[in-house]
Amino acid sequence: MSGPISRRTVLGTALPLLCTLPLLGFRPAPARASATVIQVGAYEFPPYVDETGGGVTRDLLELLNGAQGDFRFETVRTAPQRRYEDLEQGRFDMIAFECRNWGWQDRPVDATRPFLRDAEVFIARAAPGIDQRYFEDLGGKTILGRLGYHYAFAGFDADPKRLEQRYRTRVTVTHEGNVRSVVAGRADLAIVTRSFLTRFLQREPELARQVLVSDRTDQIYEHTILIRQGAALTTGWLDGLLDRLETEGRLEALWRRSGILS
Repeated sequence: MSGPISRRTVLGTALPLLCTLPLLGFRPAPARASATVIQVGAYEFPPYVDETGGGVTRDLLELLNGAQGDFRFETVRTAPQRRYEDLEQGRFDMIAFECRNWGWQDRPVDATRPFLRDAEVFIARAAPGIDQRYFEDLGGKTILGRLGYHYAFAGFDADPKRLEQRYRTRVTVTHEGNVRSVVAGRADLAIVTRSFLTRFLQREPELARQVLVSDRTDQIYEHTILIRQGAALTTGWLDGLLDRLETEGRLEALWRRSGILS
């Protein structure tokens, strides 16, 4: 695909649209004075958490808080590479929009059911003679990625030195900067979260015309919420709440307001 991103649904499978205006008539559940506070880890991962701490994660927690009164979900800032130890040490109790194979396999966490799909894609600078075949072989190409992220093409190894030595991949702290660097010719490829890229290029139509987006995905992942074992809530309780919000159409409404689904 070249030029602007298609207006087709960004994600591989969309949740069924059950109502056009699902929030009309919705009254948040009153928070109980005895509600248990659940600290939720949040690191910069646009569009789920942006540099200010806002984003889809905060919107999801507001939805969870408004739908029940047993727990009060609050965010705690962490970093991609520090989030494992922070959770194990009890600095926070859960983390949203995660996958077990992002370094969590041997950690003391439980996972909810998957509730949203997303992917990582490659981008190159659009130019004559550059088409989808350009993404078939990554050998010899310089790649920009994000610090602390796990990529399938690199065997999910997130170590910056090994990424640079083995895969010619340099990690930075910003998706947006990586996209602009590729357009400026400072790297051959960048690998970015597809939901971020869709929202970003919708805001930057001139830039979108200079970007070639791969049909190839590095990975298609299913987002879950991870909960520290021993925390006050369980994955079963949270699955039940997610099921209800999905049935009522409020999860899909959130994804659409956030620009994740088009």
